[in-house]
Amino acid sequence: MKDLIKNSWHFSRPDLAKSLTSRLTDPLFSRIALLGARRIGKTMFILRDLSPALSDSGCIPIYISMWANKNAPHKEMINKLNQTHKILAKKSTLSEVLNSEITKLAVAGINLEFKKNDSAITILDDELILLQNLLRDIIEKSKGKRVVLLLDEIQHLISDKNFSSFQYGLRTILDELNENISVLYTGSSRAGMKAMFNNKDMPFYNSANQSEFPLLNMSFISFCTTKMHEQYNLSYNSSEMFDFFNSVNSSPYWIIRLVRHLVMEQRDLKSSIQYIKGIITKESDFDNLLDELTLIEKIVFVRINRSKSLYSKEAYLAYKKYNIEATRSSILNAIKKIKNKRLITKVGSSYLIEEAGFIIAVEGYLTKVEVDTTL
Repeated sequence: MKDLIKNSWHFSRPDLAKSLTSRLTDPLFSRIALLGARRIGKTMFILRDLSPALSDSGCIPIYISMWANKNAPHKEMINKLNQTHKILAKKSTLSEVLNSEITKLAVAGINLEFKKNDSAITILDDELILLQNLLRDIIEKSKGKRVVLLLDEIQHLISDKNFSSFQYGLRTILDELNENISVLYTGSSRAGMKAMFNNKDMPFYNSANQSEFPLLNMSFISFCTTKMHEQYNLSYNSSEMFDFFNSVNSSPYWIIRLVRHLVMEQRDLKSSIQYIKGIITKESDFDNLLDELTLIEKIVFVRINRSKSLYSKEAYLAYKKYNIEATRSSILNAIKKIKNKRLITKVGSSYLIEEAGFIIAVEGYLTKVEVDTTL
């Protein structure tokens, strides 16, 4: 077991886990919505860092992904609550449930993210009653320990009108159990999460304290390069790898893919990065997405990613370089289009990138149509 822990490629974040545990056990912050783009390590952090920290603090963490059964997320929730109820009745540990989720994530991986909805199922009244009773029984069997629901990909509940009854029912149940339960909502779409919690016409309006999931930094890259050197006697430039990390919006998923390629092929870092960039475009179906965007929309997306102005004299010169006579109206339309594609989300006066790695595909396209891509 010690060797497995030593060889693990999971980058632990104990300080963040401790901070969130403190907040989730404080009645003032018992409802938290954690926002962040896809593939920045939220789910693995919840399963590998936060859940153990919650358990160590005397809580009962219950992880439930709304993507595990995309057509009927309420059935997945009932299933997970049933599992927890049985384990508590046996007075055994919850770790087996969490370990099964880690295994499922490792096996299913990317396929779980893109599984399509066939036909969304509406929750039945009997199922709502069952869900409520299960939660009440779990709280009772917890004997004073705080129950913490970890509801992942919660924004999925606004993806189909057939989930409306589940939303309203779940919000009502959680409000009724307010003093006895904490909830952490996480999702891979800031736009979806904000629509869910900021829209006064939605069931979960204003029901949670919202905050951004902190991104990994250079320490994660150092962790990876150190392990490659220790385990495989391979040495690579951390700064170059960190530049690539930034280009994929601080996504550990793509860094681990890069590490696997480096270890298997033992090629130079530059060519391996180019290989992974090709994989990103291919696997994420970015080619089709690129076809759906006009040239001005692509340029606006790049300028947003680079935190450059959209309406300045310098910006209009950049558009003109691509033979685009941009106007304020056309720029606003471009922003609207890429927002509707859920590629960006506006937070305050700033825009945040939603799709890790798409910038690589866009910049690659612009390089083909114009040598100078300083924009």
